[in-house]
Amino acid sequence: MLQQTTVATVVPYFERWMERFPTVEALAQADLDEALALWAGLGYYSRCKRLWLAARSVVESGWPPTIAGWLALPGVGRYTAAAVTSIAMGQANAVVDGNVERVYSRLCGDDSAEAVLKKKAWAWAESVIPSNAPGEWNEALMELGATVCRPGAPQCSECPLQTFCAARLAGNSAELPRRAAPSAPVLLQHHIWLPKWEDRLGILRSGPGEWWEGLWGFPRSPDPKALSRLLGFCELTTIGAFRHSVTRHRIHVQVALAQVHRPVGSLQWVTDDQLHRFPMPAPQRRALALLRTRIRLADGQPPLFDTESQEVVDQ
Repeated sequence: MLQQTTVATVVPYFERWMERFPTVEALAQADLDEALALWAGLGYYSRCKRLWLAARSVVESGWPPTIAGWLALPGVGRYTAAAVTSIAMGQANAVVDGNVERVYSRLCGDDSAEAVLKKKAWAWAESVIPSNAPGEWNEALMELGATVCRPGAPQCSECPLQTFCAARLAGNSAELPRRAAPSAPVLLQHHIWLPKWEDRLGILRSGPGEWWEGLWGFPRSPDPKALSRLLGFCELTTIGAFRHSVTRHRIHVQVALAQVHRPVGSLQWVTDDQLHRFPMPAPQRRALALLRTRIRLADGQPPLFDTESQEVVDQ
């Protein structure tokens, strides 16, 4: 959960997750949709699917005894495999995260950036990892980067490595590691149509290779003609808009209610009170919230949400 997500955001999700899935066996036996529903809102939903697949693998074959075995699990990369095997199993495998990269860059005076820095930091970390207490060593390096060798404002006077630090001696600690130029945002426009037939709404599951693969939602496309071809003749009512970010993509989303006169076979038709069973990404839940607000306003009730355009960040 902490990959690409802050601790403050993760804590309530983690607590709910552990209450429902206290053991790896509990997760392995659960339906993927249930796991995705608990994950909804954290973004990067492929992480949840890989975690679920990894749990099934562990239940079937046991906990991996080596770093190679951990790397073979779905969703486990070099960092996670090294962290688990060093901290939990005492194996001399180096760990490199952003904190360790920063310590290496300043300590060695390396002004590389991005992928080059990462590669050189891994090589350095592997060259200095001790065979005695490797887990404590890895945790100490990460903690040093998080609390002392901080980005922007390093606390050099408190650092136990200050006499060996090339950046401190050169007086450029705050300038390292060097940052690559940020990528320009990609501007997109999407349309979400909420199909309504009698008292039901039509939803579908995102397919392989699509954003939010495996999750449910309302038909979405940058081309409203594609939605017209999917739904056939329908009466459209605009119900709102919002801005939405996916990594460096900045998307303006237009939301409309599509009143259809027959159920489209490619959609699953459910009542509003059944929707909670289907895991949905943040923009789809926002579109649904706009519809519910419109219905409440029509009934003379206060809105559930501000109907002004808002920013929704969902990875």
